[in-house]
Amino acid sequence: MGSRRERRLLETAAPMLQPGETPEVIGMVKVGSTRKAVGRSVALGVATAVLSGGTMYSITTQRELYLLLTDRQLLFFEADAYTGGPGKALFAVPRGYVAITEPKGGFLVKTELRIHGSDQVLALTVAPLPPSMRKKGLRLLAGLPRLQVATA
Repeated sequence: MGSRRERRLLETAAPMLQPGETPEVIGMVKVGSTRKAVGRSVALGVATAVLSGGTMYSITTQRELYLLLTDRQLLFFEADAYTGGPGKALFAVPRGYVAITEPKGGFLVKTELRIHGSDQVLALTVAPLPPSMRKKGLRLLAGLPRLQVATA
């Protein structure tokens, strides 16, 4: 993420930050299951091809989000579909209310984000390219607490 995009995201985030709050890292992740995205893409593509007489084919992808980790909260921003830069703010969660599973993978680093008090799980994937975004994504994951696994 270039300095221009980071500056734009921080300007968008400014009204959401508390006095004295310090941004730590900005990263981009893909949200959702790759398997589900591929399944939806194939189903939608086939339906579109049938309805259009084979002249069109549609695809779907995982949703890209920018995450801003501060010393107090985790903020979520959509990625603009046209420019790839940060778009509107979606929501924020106090840092103490989020935890991730231990990240797994090599080429694609995957983890699950859980929010205390919610039964919804967000599947997060850190893309390998560009390398600078991968580094920031991994730094972001390193700054999030891990889920405590209960032992029997």
